[in-house]
Amino acid sequence: MKYWWLAALIVAVFAAETYIVWLMRNNRKACMITLFAISSVLLVYKTVEFAYYRFARKGLYPVEFSHITYFLLGVTVCLGIKKMRAFAGICSVLAGFGYIVASCFSPDSIITEASAPFYIPLAIIQHEVLWFAGCLLLFNVDKYSLKDIWVPLVGIAAMIVFSILVSQRIIYKDFVGYDNMIIIKIITGRIVEYLIGAENVTLVKQAITATVLIIAAVGIFVSFYFVNNFAFNKREKKNSEIKGKDFEIGLLYLIRKKKART
Repeated sequence: MKYWWLAALIVAVFAAETYIVWLMRNNRKACMITLFAISSVLLVYKTVEFAYYRFARKGLYPVEFSHITYFLLGVTVCLGIKKMRAFAGICSVLAGFGYIVASCFSPDSIITEASAPFYIPLAIIQHEVLWFAGCLLLFNVDKYSLKDIWVPLVGIAAMIVFSILVSQRIIYKDFVGYDNMIIIKIITGRIVEYLIGAENVTLVKQAITATVLIIAAVGIFVSFYFVNNFAFNKREKKNSEIKGKDFEIGLLYLIRKKKART
């Protein structure tokens, strides 16, 4: 691996962000403000970026898992949709962690597959930010109920259906990345190409990989809820003083607050 140092740098930043999340665990207000700032910037930046692609007719749309996650995180936090926080957090963590794992397996591809040099630091920063924001949402903001797991499961199902519609050219017919959609590669098992090489992939290996990944995804979603509950139960047991325990931010919250005053 020629660019092993890049993978090491990405992992180091990942570790530093995780430590910062742990340091902020008892300051919910700071977490919410940080999340709002991050989400606002990502939402505006990604909206402008894809609007430009559309205007320039480059055939690029927000169809990848990480692309969808940028908007999901931005809309959820900026509007203050509580029911969607767990879903946005899980997707952000998975997108960020997936990029980190991919960089460890194939750091050279980060350099060679970039369409321009300035996209390299942008991609790294954006995915690292997703990891950071996702961890804040999952472990420092709210205690989520397992009975609401249907929200992220339905959300992921909607992402898969959307991706299939795109891959079959039913929508976004001028999209230029049909053959490189990560969600399609996961549900078809083609993601195994990254691990053993495209020339060694068989239909059986693809089917096994897809099955394992789907089962693992459901298990990961459930485990996030248990880890979230464990973290909050532990703080409650220790009688930890949470700063800004009831602090909320977001457009819907501000609207409700304004109505309550009138």
